[in-house]
Amino acid sequence: MDDSIKPETNKDELVVVGSSAGGVGALSTFVSTLNKSFPAPIVIAQHLDPQRPSHLGSILERRSTLPIVIVSEHGETKLEGGRIYVVPANQHVRITDGHVHLEGDHNDRPKPSVDMLLSSAAQSYGEHLIAVILTGSGSDGANGAVDVKNAGGVVIIQNPQTAAYPSMPLSLPPTAVDHVVEIEQVGPLLYDILHGVKLPPPTEKPDNPLRDLLAQVSAQTSIDFRNYKSSTILRRIGRRMAVTHNATLKDYADFTRDFVAYADASMKAGKSVEQAAAAYTVAPKYKGYVVTIAEGLVSPKSNLQMAYDERQKK
Repeated sequence: MDDSIKPETNKDELVVVGSSAGGVGALSTFVSTLNKSFPAPIVIAQHLDPQRPSHLGSILERRSTLPIVIVSEHGETKLEGGRIYVVPANQHVRITDGHVHLEGDHNDRPKPSVDMLLSSAAQSYGEHLIAVILTGSGSDGANGAVDVKNAGGVVIIQNPQTAAYPSMPLSLPPTAVDHVVEIEQVGPLLYDILHGVKLPPPTEKPDNPLRDLLAQVSAQTSIDFRNYKSSTILRRIGRRMAVTHNATLKDYADFTRDFVAYADASMKAGKSVEQAAAAYTVAPKYKGYVVTIAEGLVSPKSNLQMAYDERQKK
């Protein structure tokens, strides 16, 4: 991360990860990219064969610098930053009030239910939650991801084109997805999102860069930011600035302006939204990330096409 970017760590953040077929390999790669200073707790729900003993915890321990904790079947387990919590086989898991606890059967859902994990975590953590969906068969996690998005959280999926089993990440509606990344980039992306960029509160000065940025985004997307809390806007912009490695609001405003101009030109040339975003982000500064929120604030990927259509009418 750029040294000019000051980290802003929130102890109330939580990361939840869901995976199924092909998940053991993906999770092994994922945990190997996390450094010892990772600030938030991570809860992993991997579909496991209930008829066989699980060795997932010991497998991940060999690749992780962070402590691995198997969620206890006896009472609640308190979530602590910098630890990875693994849900055992044949159990569902729920997050409440900073604790994780196991539950019994629920209508023959896959175990552990990724949907249940994401939905319960969204209720407790809201916009402080980051959900990650990795390789897997089926659609477990799609409904929970919508709950995460509606609560203001961030949703990341493994790139379906390179996932061993793309069904799970592909099952999420595009409007619920914030980032599509390679498995090796999930850890670094989480680090950037969690640390963000510390931004000063807005002022009434004529040269207020935050006001100028919001005016620019509003003009591009027709989004009215008057109903958004300043703290929410600053947190979301700070996260996007960290992810795109922009140290100042002016740099970030230039980035969003350049991106939209590039996306417009690409779509005029017949490229899709995904192709436009991917092509722009292969530059060395952004390589490895697919920016699915072009304006960097609240507009989901599908709205990039809508925003482009609106700009063509003007």
